[in-house]
Amino acid sequence: MLANPLQDSAGKRSWSSIDLSEPNLEQVDQFYKTQTVKGGLTSMSALIAELSDIPPEVINRLPYTDYKSCEAYLLGFLNYSPTPDTGGM
Repeated sequence: MLANPLQDSAGKRSWSSIDLSEPNLEQVDQFYKTQTVKGGLTSMSALIAELSDIPPEVINRLPYTDYKSCEAYLLGFLNYSPTPDTGGM
């Protein structure tokens, strides 16, 4: 749940929450490529936009605390590294 609903610039759509899922390999690869060129905030906001299906210009208006909640969730995947004792695949 977002602190305040997001709305597109035309006022036609609004979002009261952001639904995220695990990124696939292609999305993670694009994240790192964008991060190298444009930096962390831009790459993370682009990944949030893609996974949530909310336009990037709307995601870029997220309050910082809501952004950080999305970032924390996605970093769980981006920083994931299996350990030998978890069995792997």
